[in-house]
Amino acid sequence: MTGSLYAVASFVLCFVMTPTQLKRELRRIACGQVRLARKLGVWPSDVRHWLSGETPVPAIVALDIRNLPSRNAPLARRRA
Repeated sequence: MTGSLYAVASFVLCFVMTPTQLKRELRRIACGQVRLARKLGVWPSDVRHWLSGETPVPAIVALDIRNLPSRNAPLARRRA
């Protein structure tokens, strides 16, 4: 039982995003707060609350943010 509880806790923790991690992700994707809010379909005030640590970033939102392409990601090439 302890092993499975540890596995669940580890799984859940991989989706937690701290304000510092969110700031790092904003730099990675070269995105401002308002633009990120639009991409996620949330209010800009939600993003501000996450960045200040006032409200935790929901796990599903953290996953979405981590899956956004980096500003340095190569564009998909079209086949001729």
